[in-house]
Order: sequence, then structure tokens, then C-alpha cells
Amino acid sequence: MLCGCGGSLEPELEFVGQEELLVAADGATSTLVSASMSPDIIVTDLDGKVEDQVEANAEGSVVFVHAHGDNRGAIERYAPAFEGALVGTCQCAPVSGLFNFGGFTDGDRAACILSELGVSHIRLAGFDFETPSEKSGRSSEAKARKLAWARRILGGLSRHGVRIEQVVDGSRAVPNR
Repeated sequence: MLCGCGGSLEPELEFVGQEELLVAADGATSTLVSASMSPDIIVTDLDGKVEDQVEANAEGSVVFVHAHGDNRGAIERYAPAFEGALVGTCQCAPVSGLFNFGGFTDGDRAACILSELGVSHIRLAGFDFETPSEKSGRSSEAKARKLAWARRILGGLSRHGVRIEQVVDGSRAVPNR
């Protein structure tokens, strides 16, 4: 179960199976922690509530930290705080110690990582491709464009054999495009 931080995440958490691998895309970590759920994997570029990610990492969550053009300060500030397993990712040709699994947003990057790890079925919770959640200091138009790319990337994974289902009020729907 891959969790995004859309407004639908909290009610959709009731559909998480007991034995499912639980993956949080950045800000979804805080919703999971608030619900007393511990993600197995967190994929972040460190613009969510990093304290919750550090806490989950100390309790066993593997954290994939993404380096991009404008988060170097956050990496320098927060990376030393992570005590558990940490994997560095990037969107360019990786240098030693970094990996490029693909993806653009934290959510679709998490799906790409899962695909690379051999996961062939991904359920999405808290993904709202039509109504971007508000984020302080961020344009909703820019977020909508990012979500359009996320949908395209997820569609590409689907075309390459990864089954992707979106949890919507307990039903399942494959994101189109």
C-alpha cells in the first residue's frame, strides 16, 4: 500500500491489509504516525514533517531521501538525524552512493522504487490526481502539473506490468493515462 498525502488518505487507511508493505510518500508519514501506523518505507525529499520521518526511521522504517536542485540545505540539516537505514536517490546520473530509480514526485518515485524492488502490485491510498492538496508556499497549478506527471509515470509502470490500483472508498480503480 503506497500512501500519498492527499485528503483522502485518513479514511482510506481502514483498507490497509495487515500483511501489506506500507509505504509513505513524504507527508503521508505524519498521517500514518498519527494513526499509530508505522511505514515500512518512506520516500521523501524532506519537505514534509521531517521529525515524524526521523522518528519512524528510528523505529525501523527504511527512508529513501531524494536529492534535487533545491533541497541541499534540508539534506545537510536533516540527514544526520536519521539513525536507521537510509538510501540516497537522485534524478540524474547517480554518483557513488546514490540511486536513480525514476519518478518525479515522492509518490510516483516510491512506485518506481517498489517496481525496482520487484513489487508487481501497488495499491494507492491518499492519491488525488484531480484536486491537489494545499501546501504552504506552493502554487496549486504547479502541484496539478506535478500530479499530471505522476499519473503519467504510474501509467508507464502499468504498461510495463506493474498492477496499480487506487483505493477509492474501499473500491479499486486503476488510475488512467
